[in-house]
Amino acid sequence: METDDLDRELAAQLSGLGVPDGYRVERVLKQGGDEQTQLVYLVAQDGREHGPLVRKIIRDEKGLGGAYETVRAAQRRGTRLVHLPRIYECTHADGYLTVVMEHVGGATLGTYVGRLDTPEARLSFVRLWFPDLCDAVSELHTCCGVPIIHRDLKPSNVMVTVGGIVLIDLGISRTFKEDADRDTTRFGTLAYAPPEQFGFGQTSVRSDVYALGMLLFFCLTGREASSRDRASGFLGSGISPALRKVIERATQFDPSARYATAHLFREALTAAFEGEDAGGSEAGAFSFVASSFDPGADTVTVDASGASRPSLLARVPRLFGLVWDVLVVAACALFVASCVSAYASADQAASYPAWYLIFTYLFCLLPLILIASYLLLDRRPLRPLIPALSNLTVRRETTRGLKAIALIFGVWILATTMEAFLAGWQG
Repeated sequence: METDDLDRELAAQLSGLGVPDGYRVERVLKQGGDEQTQLVYLVAQDGREHGPLVRKIIRDEKGLGGAYETVRAAQRRGTRLVHLPRIYECTHADGYLTVVMEHVGGATLGTYVGRLDTPEARLSFVRLWFPDLCDAVSELHTCCGVPIIHRDLKPSNVMVTVGGIVLIDLGISRTFKEDADRDTTRFGTLAYAPPEQFGFGQTSVRSDVYALGMLLFFCLTGREASSRDRASGFLGSGISPALRKVIERATQFDPSARYATAHLFREALTAAFEGEDAGGSEAGAFSFVASSFDPGADTVTVDASGASRPSLLARVPRLFGLVWDVLVVAACALFVASCVSAYASADQAASYPAWYLIFTYLFCLLPLILIASYLLLDRRPLRPLIPALSNLTVRRETTRGLKAIALIFGVWILATTMEAFLAGWQG
């Protein structure tokens, strides 16, 4: 459904309620001094519920929540924002701004990284997802005519979803003002907010670049950077020199010494990866050996020398992967239906004994179809949803799948040979 159609549908539901508040609060997601975040359902007159949706009730002062209205206006103009939730409603009443928006599924960056218990797994995650996070921040900075500064980029405000990275919680975000010396209010999370956010100057896109640097450190190490880490230039963290250099520049005290944009940060990160790839299989915690990759094995192949390089899949958009998965599942369903139909065929039942048909179709052919279909899937959308898959690599999955196929096929040949022997003996 197009976004304008969604807006019209929601507006129609609201106008038809005839009550001041047509939402049922499922639960409170977050409670702060100036705002409350709720998971709600829109209740229609006939009792049907639409949702879930997220509703924020923000104290209408200090400039809080204004970014939601800016994003809402851009979306109404037809701007396509792939890294931000859809904003359905922004209303002012009784000293509060109420924002109703799309509920974003998936896992927070903090939750996802918390599942990765090895440096290789975290590095693999960074390769696969961090460029998309940079794109998300770039979109926020460029989508609405004037830069919107998030000011609270942290693991709990970044969602890892099937479709990619989505930024949430724009409550303290603000638009950049050329003539401002500093922010009028000071907010943010200490571990990720730059110095200027606490009264040293006005926040800008470089402030979010600082947060990206701290998020990169978090994703690579699984912990927040300490003051000792920052003072030492992040030495002793186990991070490779090339990536440590990117983090160090992004988190400079002086904003002018940082990368000017999130896009430039992304380019520097890509260059660091390419430089390490060119080094082949050097020793170190973050040397790129494909057999040690976790989810990132989806994006890396190994050449004859053992050096890793981006695979074709790494350049395939996730949307295409989703479409491919739908086609694979449809084909799998068709083959399964054909298999069941063939088993039920009376003609075939007259030609072969029942035990052989059951064994062939239900214990051999069906597993072969399912295993082959799984191996053909683009597993990138599945990994954020199924934590167990994060402990497997494409190589490991493929090896195990091919071994299972060979075993099943071998057993079927043995059973076929036995059936032919019994048929000849009985004849």
